[in-house]
Amino acid sequence: MSSESTRRRDPTDRLIAAFAAALVLAIGCFLWQHECTPRRPEFVLINETAQHDFDLAFRMSLKLAENKSGIENALVLLPSLPESKSIEETAADLFSQLKIGKRRNGRGILYLYSAKENQLKIEVSYNLEGDIPDAFCHRLEEAAKTYMLSEVPQDFISELIITTNLRGLGSKSEATALSPPSWLDGSFLSGGAGATVAGYRKSLDDYQRAIRRLPNLRLDDFAPSPDANESVRRYLASLAAGIGDPRLPLLTEGSRIFRALVPRNEAQQERVFEFFHSAEPYRQIFAQGLCLAVPQQGKSNLPIVLRRGTDDLWYVDEPKSWTYFHRYEDSVDFFVKYDDNPFLPELRSLGVSNMQRAIYGDHVHTPPVTAYPYSLAEAVKEWEERIREAPNDATNYAALGDLYLFEMNWITRAIELFEKAAARAPNELSYRWRLMDLYLNDSRADKSMAELKFLSEHLPNDPQTRDWYRSYAHLYDFGT
Repeated sequence: MSSESTRRRDPTDRLIAAFAAALVLAIGCFLWQHECTPRRPEFVLINETAQHDFDLAFRMSLKLAENKSGIENALVLLPSLPESKSIEETAADLFSQLKIGKRRNGRGILYLYSAKENQLKIEVSYNLEGDIPDAFCHRLEEAAKTYMLSEVPQDFISELIITTNLRGLGSKSEATALSPPSWLDGSFLSGGAGATVAGYRKSLDDYQRAIRRLPNLRLDDFAPSPDANESVRRYLASLAAGIGDPRLPLLTEGSRIFRALVPRNEAQQERVFEFFHSAEPYRQIFAQGLCLAVPQQGKSNLPIVLRRGTDDLWYVDEPKSWTYFHRYEDSVDFFVKYDDNPFLPELRSLGVSNMQRAIYGDHVHTPPVTAYPYSLAEAVKEWEERIREAPNDATNYAALGDLYLFEMNWITRAIELFEKAAARAPNELSYRWRLMDLYLNDSRADKSMAELKFLSEHLPNDPQTRDWYRSYAHLYDFGT
C-alpha cells in the first residue's frame, strides 16, 4: 500500500521538485545579475573617445549643476555615431536606456556629442520642454559645431551644462543660448586645414594669419591712450558694445591671440561688461610699467591689467588678468597667485581682501615683464632655437612655456612645454607647481591632483600643501 502510494505520487513529486529547482535557479540568477551588473553611477558620464583628461571635471560639472537645479544631467561622448543611426535616434535610445531624469521626478537632460561628425544633440525630458524649448537647444547644437573645434572645447561643454540648467530653472535672462561670434567660423578655428581634420595642431602663425584674414571693421574708437584711465574707459566701452574681435587696437598682441583661442560672442562680452560696470569706480595702482584697475570689493570680478608701451600708450593685457590673479567659483573677490606679483604690496596697503598670502606663495614665480611692443613670433622662434641647440635643458622649455602662458594665456601649449621641462628635471618643484596650476585651469582635474599629490609627498614640512591635496581628493571623490 505504502509502496503503491509512493509510486502514484512520483510524477507530482517530480513536478514539485522541478519547480522548486527552477525557482532556486531563477532566484540565483537574479541575485547573481543584481550583484554582478555594475551599478548605474549617480552622475552619468559615458566617454568612449580617446580623450579622458577632462572626465573628472565633467563629473564635477554634472554634480554641481544637479545640486543647484535639481535636474539630472548626463553627458555622453562618442568617437562616432553607431552605423546607420542618426544623432537624434542615438540620443533618444540613450535617454530611454539610461532612464535620465527618473530619480529627479522626470527632470533630465542628455548631452550627446559625436566627434567624427562634430555633432551635438541635447535631449530634454518632457517635464522640461516648456523651459528648454527645441529652438534654444538647436542654437546650442549649432554653436557646438564651432566651439568644439576651439582650443578649449571642455569649457564649452561646462558652459553648455550651466546655461541649459539655468534655463531649466526658468532663468531666461541669464541663460542666453551660446552662439559663435560674428567674426568666427570653422575655417578660422581649423587654420584653413579643414574644420574636422583630426589631430590638426594650430601654431601661433596659424592664429596670426587667421586674424589678419578677418573682414575689416571700424575699431578706431578703441585705440590705446597715453592715459591709463582713458584706455580702461575705451576697453569697457568695447565690452558694452559686445566687441570680442581680436583686432581691437588697444589690446596687446598676446591678448589678440588669447581672444582667438577663447572666442566670446557679443552677448558674452556684454555680460562681462555688466560685471565690470557693477564694480566701478576702479582704483588704479602702478608697478613695473603695468597698471592695475582694481574693482570695488564685494563684486565678482578679476582686475584689469594694462601695460605701458615704449610708445607711451596703455594697452590692455587680458592674459595677465587670468595669470596673475584668480577668482574661485565659491567666492567673490579675487586672489593673487604669486608672491612676486608686482601689485601685491600696494594691494595690501589698500586693504584689499584676500591679500594676506598668495595662492602659490613663493613656490613658483612670474617671468620678468618685457618691454612692449615686441614680436611674439620672433620671441617664440628664439626660444625654439635654444631648445634645438640644447634639447635636454629644461629651463628653455620652461621659459617658452611661460611666454605662451603669461603673454597669451595659451594653456595647452604651455602644458606641452612644462611637461617636457618636468620630464627633464623631475625634481624641480617649480615646474610641478606650474603644471598643477595649468592642469587645474585646463579642467584636467585628475592630472592637477596627481601633481599636487607629488608636491605634498616632496614637501613633508608643508602642511598646507598636504591639506590642499586632501581637500581636493575629497572634493573629487565620486566613489568610482
